[in-house]
Amino acid sequence: MTTPRLVLGVHAALLLLALGEGLLSWALAGVCLAALVVIGELWLRALTGEAMPPAHRIGLACAAGLVSLPFVALTLHVCGVLIEARSVAAGLAVLATLLGAVVLVRERGASAPADPRLPRMIGAVVLPGLLTLVVGFLALQAYGRLPHPPQPGYTSLALSGWAAGIERPVSIPARGVRVPLLVSSTGKPAATEPLRVRVGGRLVSGRPMTVKPDVTRAVDVLVPAPPDGCVHRIEISLGPASTVFYGRGPATC
Repeated sequence: MTTPRLVLGVHAALLLLALGEGLLSWALAGVCLAALVVIGELWLRALTGEAMPPAHRIGLACAAGLVSLPFVALTLHVCGVLIEARSVAAGLAVLATLLGAVVLVRERGASAPADPRLPRMIGAVVLPGLLTLVVGFLALQAYGRLPHPPQPGYTSLALSGWAAGIERPVSIPARGVRVPLLVSSTGKPAATEPLRVRVGGRLVSGRPMTVKPDVTRAVDVLVPAPPDGCVHRIEISLGPASTVFYGRGPATC
């Protein structure tokens, strides 16, 4: 396949990757792999024009294409550009354009210097790449300047310590058990919420607790033994946040 067609195909694939968030992940993965292999082929054409066995060429093209991905990501990081799908796609498009231009110069090196088709072919490859870069950069800059709504605040409640590893119903002794918790809040003002413990459908304890913003706090609650050895649902809640595990008491069911 000719070099201009390879470059245009890469641009189309990268455009699909940048804008195809709603497509199936496996389809995007296939498109990404194909684009990287073509970029690797452009690397081979730019660096060497020697013929080689097909298996060797495919292997080197895959390796060169995969190396291009971290190379572009590192370049974006050095330039201070946010690394995301669209910026990486734009960077790969620029790389493919530059490689295509080098390949065209290399392929036309043996032709007459006055060949009028060479400038048009280079322009057909360079101009779409530059347009992609400029439009993508302007779009990212405009998106960054747009007003964004604040992220919604939340309060979370999670089991911690030994309780974080609960995978099956817990045997609770007659004296009860102290369950460690982690409470955190982000983006919400300080508030006092009820910290409640329910065994089955029965409320067994409750106390007010002050939740401060942007602070993670370790607390523990006493969970009394269920009335029998049957499995009971144990829910610990702090306002709207809650966590659940299951336990049984020392008595027979």
